[in-house]
Amino acid sequence: MSLETSSILANYYETRWQSVLHTIMPMEAEKCARMYEQSGKEAVQEYLDQLQAQKSVRFYFFDEDGNPLLDRGAPELILKLAKNKEGLERTARENLSLVSPRQGLAMRLVSGPSGRKYTLAFQQSPNLIMPVSEAVGTHPYLRLLAIGLFGAVLCFLLTRHITKPMSRLSDAATSLASGRLETRVDRSVRNRYDEIGALGRNFDRMAEQIESLVNSQRDLLGDVSHELRSPLARLTVALGLLQHGSPEEMSEYAGRIGIEAERLDKMIGQLLTLTRIDSGAEFTRRETFDLTNLVQEVAADGDFEARARQREVKVVHADSCTMSGFPEMLRSAIENVVRNAIRFAPNGTTVEVSLHQVNASSNESVVLKIRDHGPGVSPRLLTDIFKPFHRGFTDGDASGRGAGLGLAIAERVVRRHDGTIRAYNASDGGLVVEIVLPLASEARP
Repeated sequence: MSLETSSILANYYETRWQSVLHTIMPMEAEKCARMYEQSGKEAVQEYLDQLQAQKSVRFYFFDEDGNPLLDRGAPELILKLAKNKEGLERTARENLSLVSPRQGLAMRLVSGPSGRKYTLAFQQSPNLIMPVSEAVGTHPYLRLLAIGLFGAVLCFLLTRHITKPMSRLSDAATSLASGRLETRVDRSVRNRYDEIGALGRNFDRMAEQIESLVNSQRDLLGDVSHELRSPLARLTVALGLLQHGSPEEMSEYAGRIGIEAERLDKMIGQLLTLTRIDSGAEFTRRETFDLTNLVQEVAADGDFEARARQREVKVVHADSCTMSGFPEMLRSAIENVVRNAIRFAPNGTTVEVSLHQVNASSNESVVLKIRDHGPGVSPRLLTDIFKPFHRGFTDGDASGRGAGLGLAIAERVVRRHDGTIRAYNASDGGLVVEIVLPLASEARP
């Protein structure tokens, strides 16, 4: 195998050399023949001298009998080949040149404008390539040495090609492990079109996810601390007033303590729900259930609560559809959206619920819309309302009625069902929350 490979390498230059000469020699020979008949041998000799100066080669010009036509001597081998009329005519009939790569020779027989025949001979100047090519092609040990050197260089380059990006990946992993979450792999690794490049891109996605999760946990911890501080402070104040207040005021302070304790309990419960969703503890066993029935039950429960506030919840459209998922978690998500709509709907209005089954690109899905007729949300806050502790309303007492976790829980549950949730303001007023769920979804890990 090594000897065969070395032969291929040794003959590469010769094959390429022949290809070039078979292309160039006819043009030069015909030009010299025409120039000789029209301008004489001085013109041909001057032209060939110019070529020799540019190409570091030697040219010779003969008549059809092999007699030199220029004032210069020719090597014996070239003189002998120039007199080989049969060989030159045979190669000319095949539209080829007489080429000897190992000796650096090429000859071409052509006809001039008058019909007379001429031969242009070419001899390459001594150089390093041909001796080396010939030596490698004829000596096995030199072949093996050449293959060994070539293999060593190739292995070095291949090893360098693999280990260098792996070293950069290792450095990035070490940096990430030391707490520098903004670390990403070098661009040269990401732009590779092989397994190492794919590994680099996956590493960056992992780093981005870790950075996002850690930052969100930090933000959540800060938000929880802030949100718990306010009711705890009010509890402390109410307790102090209760201890030093008059008997007539005790009932008021006790009521305030009860309200704040209820808010704390509700907030802690929602936080626990959010944590269980993020951990995946609530998504262990899938069920097939009637989504239409679930939505109607949530709407009926919401309507019962809304009537106490002079509002109502109504299902305006509901296609029949069944899906696989986690019904209790989805029920909780839809309830949170419905209760949020009830909270901000004006008195005497209706919260409208619709359920439409669609077939987008053969992937069946269902679109659930919950719409109120309240004040809506500022456009710049429409995506933020699904973040924990974010409230889209700041006026009135509505802002203090919730902890800002309901829509965050809904967003987490919908995402676990491979769905999407978004909010937008209706053209005629009010907020619309749209949930899209694939009917053949798989829970996300």
